[in-house]
Amino acid sequence: MRVRFAPSPTGFLHIGNARTAIINYLVAQKNGAEFVLRIEDTDLERSTKESEKSIFFDLTWLGLSWTEGPDKPKDCGPYRQSERFDIYAKYTERLLSEGKAYPCYCTQEELDAQRAECEKAGNAFVYPGTCRGLTPEQRKQKEADGRKPAIRLHVPDGIDIDLIDAIKGPVHFDSQNIGGDFIIVRSDGVPIFNYIVIIDDALMKITHVIRGEDHLPNTPKQLMVARALELPVPKYAHLPLVLGDDRKKLSKRHGITSVENYRSAGYLPEALVNYIAMMGWSSESGEEIMSAEKISSQIDLESLGKSPAVFDFGKLRWMNANYIRSYDLEKIIDLFIPYLKDAGYDVDAVGREKLTKVISLVRGNCELLADIVPNVKILLEDFPEPDEEADLLLKSEEGKRTAAAAFELMGTEINAENFTSDLINKIKEKTGLKGKNLFHPCRALLTSSLKGPDLAEAMKVIGYDICAQRVKKIHDRYC
Repeated sequence: MRVRFAPSPTGFLHIGNARTAIINYLVAQKNGAEFVLRIEDTDLERSTKESEKSIFFDLTWLGLSWTEGPDKPKDCGPYRQSERFDIYAKYTERLLSEGKAYPCYCTQEELDAQRAECEKAGNAFVYPGTCRGLTPEQRKQKEADGRKPAIRLHVPDGIDIDLIDAIKGPVHFDSQNIGGDFIIVRSDGVPIFNYIVIIDDALMKITHVIRGEDHLPNTPKQLMVARALELPVPKYAHLPLVLGDDRKKLSKRHGITSVENYRSAGYLPEALVNYIAMMGWSSESGEEIMSAEKISSQIDLESLGKSPAVFDFGKLRWMNANYIRSYDLEKIIDLFIPYLKDAGYDVDAVGREKLTKVISLVRGNCELLADIVPNVKILLEDFPEPDEEADLLLKSEEGKRTAAAAFELMGTEINAENFTSDLINKIKEKTGLKGKNLFHPCRALLTSSLKGPDLAEAMKVIGYDICAQRVKKIHDRYC
């Protein structure tokens, strides 16, 4: 078994393509298959090396490894379509010599006019074969007039095109419904995707093509090319589209769509792979948090859903939070550090020991790596400015009584030895407050927030001296 992922380097790797790559990788892992990376860069104007590098980086970040590709050449290269033009030219010459393809001298203006007439009549445009019967003399005259020909494949009428899709089941096309003779090489000499993709799949010995169902309409043209060239046809599996919550194809209007943006926002690759792999697929046990290795041991093409998958950003964040909580502590600290540095925290001055205590305490409140910044504020800043909720509470009667009691206690009955164990109980004795009327003001007093980790544990990390300074500042401001 040989599968492939064939992105176009015209932009960032988006979620739809990432899903295709992930499913190909997992199926390859399940079957001990070869996983080929092919770069489809025939869009010479839009393809860039920078985009290709970013795709490589994103795939590697996701944990996907390929067995063949531009950086891992074997017998089926080159692995960039732009480096295979001489291969395609030989097939084009063969089609022309066998009368299965022909030069087309129709200009874009002529074709647009024909298309407009069809649309006006309410009909789909079908190329009428204008240039199919031109004589050699007529072709010479066209070229003498300065017209550069494209090459069209001759599509016979009445040909049934059938395939058994591993996901969608039986699919039928008719050669009369694919727009007539279609271009396989543009007038500038650049071959068309639907022409060369089937050649590449055959020469690279691809046995299974797993791709998005937006490619399904392209399939009959590719099969017609295979028929004309007598090439083997791979087995197809077309993945349903990924939709937004409005049931329309996922796009930027629904939120972030590129893998790079998910990485920057603080998603873990394990969580992203886990979530994407399970869009349209579920484990027999009903488990949702699963490693790529575990998913690959169970997944198969036949078990993938036939319906479009709706991308649930909330579910992904929930899954990412689970991974953050269970991640190796030392590794997650290293992943959090860049976000802390970007926020202006001097991580080196904090020290690894304290940083470990801080992150161990608050990572359970993080859905994204970026969430670490607001969560460490109460632990790393000497005097975090009270948030809106804390400010309102500290202005209340309960807040003022709490601050006054704490101010009297610090340095007298409360010291560095007993502040974590006795401070709140002593405040209770002095004020008569209890329950949330006690604990909420105490949390606001000591952390400037009503949310956060266990207060006693937070006080240990903050330390007595800083807690005492905070109590004084809050007392001076509100009492």
